Amino acid sequence: MNQRAVIVASLIGTVLAAFVGLVLATHWDLLLAGEGVLSWGLPLSFTLLPTAFVLLTFFILRKNVYRPTKVLSRDIRALLESPKTDAELALPRRHALEDLPEAVAALAGGLRAARREIRSAMASATAQIDEQKTWLEVILQGLDEGVLVCSRNHQMLLFNQSVVSILGTPEAVGLGRPLFAVIPKAPIEHTLERLERRFEEGAAFKDLSDSFVCANIAGNRLLQGRMALIPDPKGQTSAYLITLVDISADVDTIASVDTVRRAVTVDLRETIGNLRAAAEVVEAHPQMSEELRQRFHAVLRDESEQASDKLEALAQYFRGHALGRYPMADILSVDLLESVNRRLSQDGDPRLIPVGQPLWLMADSLTMVRALECLLRTLAAHTSAASFEVEALLGDRRVYLDFYWRGKGVSNAQLSTWLEMSCGEELGNQSLRDVFERHGLELWSQRRGEGDHCFLRLPMIAPKRMQFATDEGQLPPRPEFYDFGLMREHAGDASLAATPLNELSYVVFDCEMTGLDPVGGDEIISIAGVRMVKGRVLSGETFECIINPGKPIPPASIRFHGITDDQVVGKPSIAEVLPQFRTFVGDSVMVAHNAAFDMKFLSMKEKQTGVVFDNPVLDTLLLSVMLEDDGEDHSLDGLIERYGISIEGRHTALGDAIGTAQLLVRLLERAQSRGFTTFGEVMKRSNMAAELRQRERTIAHANGNSGSGA
Repeated sequence: MNQRAVIVASLIGTVLAAFVGLVLATHWDLLLAGEGVLSWGLPLSFTLLPTAFVLLTFFILRKNVYRPTKVLSRDIRALLESPKTDAELALPRRHALEDLPEAVAALAGGLRAARREIRSAMASATAQIDEQKTWLEVILQGLDEGVLVCSRNHQMLLFNQSVVSILGTPEAVGLGRPLFAVIPKAPIEHTLERLERRFEEGAAFKDLSDSFVCANIAGNRLLQGRMALIPDPKGQTSAYLITLVDISADVDTIASVDTVRRAVTVDLRETIGNLRAAAEVVEAHPQMSEELRQRFHAVLRDESEQASDKLEALAQYFRGHALGRYPMADILSVDLLESVNRRLSQDGDPRLIPVGQPLWLMADSLTMVRALECLLRTLAAHTSAASFEVEALLGDRRVYLDFYWRGKGVSNAQLSTWLEMSCGEELGNQSLRDVFERHGLELWSQRRGEGDHCFLRLPMIAPKRMQFATDEGQLPPRPEFYDFGLMREHAGDASLAATPLNELSYVVFDCEMTGLDPVGGDEIISIAGVRMVKGRVLSGETFECIINPGKPIPPASIRFHGITDDQVVGKPSIAEVLPQFRTFVGDSVMVAHNAAFDMKFLSMKEKQTGVVFDNPVLDTLLLSVMLEDDGEDHSLDGLIERYGISIEGRHTALGDAIGTAQLLVRLLERAQSRGFTTFGEVMKRSNMAAELRQRERTIAHANGNSGSGA
């Protein structure tokens, strides 16, 4: 018998039971005339019978009609209220709804298919825009200059990777983040004021850009900036563009040149003056005594030696300082040598064999390739070597290029002769000496060990970049994000409660701990966060750090998150990490699943670290309770399965943070579709949900205790 037949039979039984009860009620006097058990048993039985049928019918209806309908309603609402949800409906296995669940599932499938078609059509319609955006991203990434576009209220709207490296504070750079968290306010406002005054005075067709100099917010880098206004079609300044170049090294070079210039014009001038005066006295008085003449000769000798020493010291100090004015760039040694090899192979001349690990060095690649080609052809003709091994070695201040061969050696006198050779018409007949002096290097050669092993050394200039940056020291590739809608400032001074949900910036975070008891001494061992702006999870703007808890990690905890004692050795302490995470969070709304648990661990560290997280906090668990019944599964696992969200790295801080951020997108979509458009409305309703949830837990706990006591 199917479920529908059971329900029909139950309803018929209920009607019959009610009819029997009615008959008994009208003939009650006849039953009272009976004796014994019959006099009270029959009325009791016929009274309980309708009640039993009613209760049975209720439970059957609840199980086969009410509960399946509720599950269908829940999933349909989630599908309607969150356009990004593509999860299948959870169809009830046992029900009395005939083909209604299958029909609803078919309708939901049609809705999902229609949404996919709409998304596909939108993607096709915006393909050209996406292509242009890709071009812009490639151009921005290829620039050494840092590029920032900021709204008129000084929020970052666009940035490239170079600006992150130049500013040196990756945790503070991001879409919608305040500009003045990375650059001091005064030079920006001063330059912007000048440009806007020029613009207001009718300079629409004049240069709407100007340069400025500033430091980064840490004060350890000097930056050359240029600002340009971005007017909107209405003739108002909606945003401005900033380009930045790190000129710290150039300033150091200028300071060094000034030091040399002062030494030449002051110190050497005095020495040369003494030499000249002594020489003039000796020349003017040929009849002076021998003793006096010897004294003047001693003065000439001493002053000459001092002048020579000062010149040598200046030469050593000055060598390489003026190179910043000559166009050079960082180049990998193996790339430089490969270019030389291609030039040499055209005429079957000697071959270079790179050995060892490639290193970065600084050079003008074009002139250095031509100079090395000229030098090596001459070296091969002199030594009859068919190949040269080349190794890049890291010195204290230089990167050495050592050329090894077996055969005839080269004297320093021979090298001096070669330096006068022309490098050819391609370099304007510059000599090797001209090229090498501009690169600040001096050739030298000698035998290596015993026998016919020789080498020639070129001490190249060290690059600006680090030679061996560890993975932890490298910045992760950050895609570019744009939202020029942020150019429109919020009208008025609206409070946080009245701020629309889609205008807020969120940082969704998660922590992994040694255990579940913050008061009892458990510690945070991993913290991660991801930023979310305008309904988009910015997977390129993340924070992740493993923390040394200063205590062993329990095996039960390791089974959950997989972080072992070996992995935390050498990692920073919580006191080092929390200030960085606080900078990353900024003034964003903090979001977590079961947020009170994570916030408790953070608040326990306020006294130790001095870091206070007083940001507004949103809890995805309470948001889910607000949107659905408390009886549903509101765990993170249950929700991501229900909304069709996939998480890479489940039970890692970053994986859970990104998964929670994707869940937040769905929940906020549903909340706004129900009319909760501001942060205050959501907080009020979610707090009500929290109070109801706590009250139900308290009542259930009290009932449980009373039952056990009884």
